[in-house]
Amino acid sequence: MPRTDLYVNLSITGELAPFRIVAHDGSGGYKQATAATEALVGTADELGKQPNGGADVAMSDQPEVEAGAAVAAGDPLTSDAQGRAVKATAAGDRIIGFACKAATDAGEIIDYQFAPGFLATAGA
Repeated sequence: MPRTDLYVNLSITGELAPFRIVAHDGSGGYKQATAATEALVGTADELGKQPNGGADVAMSDQPEVEAGAAVAAGDPLTSDAQGRAVKATAAGDRIIGFACKAATDAGEIIDYQFAPGFLATAGA
């Protein structure tokens, strides 16, 4: 169950599925993340992009995210090409936070600790 007090409604370029990672789009807007190197800002709520072009994006505490692969509790999370959370492994990867519980496969919705930043050193 998500525990977050801060949702911000952002205007989204392109599609944004529920529980996917949101990134800056390079032109002052926001989009569904597509790479570990993008500036990640939060995760979409359970509705994703709405017909008006906006989406509520969680930006604090312990929100939810869709896993793109198996991850362990405590893993640093970044984005795959579809905006799903995967383990960050390369130095310099942008991270959205750390998994609060494990996912055994892609498609699982997991809680994570919101803590955006960079992975300082390569992980295993």
